[in-house]
Amino acid sequence: MIRPEDFDFHFTDDSPYNWAETLALPFVVPEANINAVVYLVTRPKLGVAMCDITLIDRITDLWEEQLYVDNMQHLPCPETLTKFALPNGLSFEALEPLKLYRMRYEGIDETSFDLTYRALHAPYDINDPEMDPTAAARIGPAWDSSWSGHYEQTYHITGELIARGVRHRVDCVETGDRSWGPRPERDNGAVIWWHASFGEALTIHLFTGHDLAQTNAMGPHISGYVLEDGEIYGITASSGTQEYRKAMPMGGVLSVTDVRGKSFDVSFSTVNGCYWAPCPSNTYLQASLRVTCGGLHGHGVQQLGLSRAYLGRNRNAIRTRT
Repeated sequence: MIRPEDFDFHFTDDSPYNWAETLALPFVVPEANINAVVYLVTRPKLGVAMCDITLIDRITDLWEEQLYVDNMQHLPCPETLTKFALPNGLSFEALEPLKLYRMRYEGIDETSFDLTYRALHAPYDINDPEMDPTAAARIGPAWDSSWSGHYEQTYHITGELIARGVRHRVDCVETGDRSWGPRPERDNGAVIWWHASFGEALTIHLFTGHDLAQTNAMGPHISGYVLEDGEIYGITASSGTQEYRKAMPMGGVLSVTDVRGKSFDVSFSTVNGCYWAPCPSNTYLQASLRVTCGGLHGHGVQQLGLSRAYLGRNRNAIRTRT
């Protein structure tokens, strides 16, 4: 179970040097085809942090061809995660931890935002068997040691984005996360972090393994939830497949079943995306999705996490994808 104090740091004097605590608060502007990444990785034992702000608006292999990229390594680590301001222009305040946040950014090239995040549910603790139906059967954390502590949360996000001088109203439902634990960042497993929202009434969030060098099929299932009409239901099983251009997911289908026995079948297609590498040892295929579920139409985000070791080990198999 996640408590308000879990929003702040968890490290101790005995924590290893590679302890990391992360905060991801993405948002989207579907009508402008913008998928915004706001990602903070802190290394409190080393006193440093990385902050990445990327605005993605097209499908391309190159990160630098996107609308806006501001990735800064070796920033000073905040003293607390509940309220901080970084030298890159990002400021954050947990007005009510786990419920209400305010985030602002003053960047370069006439780019800024001022956003409010209102949580739509209590945090989903993927390592809590009372919340996640797959947690008890796992050995250790859901992915690797960097997810020794981890939760997801879906938000209604409102405010304004100015991207290279163009003003956009932000009013979306999106899912972010918070993690803590040792993070070696070397040869991490290949995984998919996927979600889709259809307004406040329905969000489907999925975390699954995936060996894209060998198969188009998703799996094995790791975690996930359905947020329907304000209630959370853990996902017990998932399956899916998707098509690629090299390592870039271009679209697919998936099915999830929650603890009620209720199933949801979705289809999705990529509308923007690129290789995204906020930390040098890992890369993510970050993509915005157009998603349908029955008669509902919504938007989604996929992060396909791949270590550079995995990419190098499987470079020939991945290169032959068309």
